[in-house]
Order: sequence, then structure tokens, then C-alpha cells
Amino acid sequence: MARFALIFMFALMATGMFVIKNKVIALENDLERINAKIREDQNALHVLKAEWTYLNDPARIRHLSENHIHMKPLRGEQIISFSAIPFKTDRTGKENIIRVSYASSVGK
Repeated sequence: MARFALIFMFALMATGMFVIKNKVIALENDLERINAKIREDQNALHVLKAEWTYLNDPARIRHLSENHIHMKPLRGEQIISFSAIPFKTDRTGKENIIRVSYASSVGK
């Protein structure tokens, strides 16, 4: 009887070790797949950062604005103070009122 119990325990332990080994291998494969995905995402992020840096280069933007929309640098005489902005008057004749109007939502 004791011999049978020892053989049964040995078989049970061997089966348990086999199951645990397979779970560990599966988890290691998952970890390897996740790490590969992280490396892939980091490489894509480096490419996106390089593209962003290129697209936001001030010299490139200046060149594009001069060639396509004919923008020129701001001149000093184009800058005025806030008090020099002409405000609309309302119907009562009061001046210096800033009027804000909203578009109607008809047709939406």
C-alpha cells in the first residue's frame, strides 16, 4: 500500500511539474512577444519624433510660407496697442463695447 502511495505521489508530482513547465514556457513566449512589440513601438516612436522634428523645422516652415502663401515677416509698424483697436458702438450710442455674435444653428 505504501509503495502504491509513493508511486501515485511521484506520478502526481511529475504531472504537476510538466504542467508548470508548460505554463512557464507559455509565459516566457508571451513575454518575448510583448518585448518585441515594445521594441517595435519604440522604433516607430523614434521615426515619428524624427518626422515631427523635420516638419516643425522653422527654416522649412519659413520656406513653405514664403513660396506657397507668400507670407512675409511681421514689420514693426504692423503692431498696435489694444487701445488703438476701433470698437463698435451699440444702438444706445455707447462706445468701447466689444460685440460678440454667434452664428445661428439653423440647418444643423
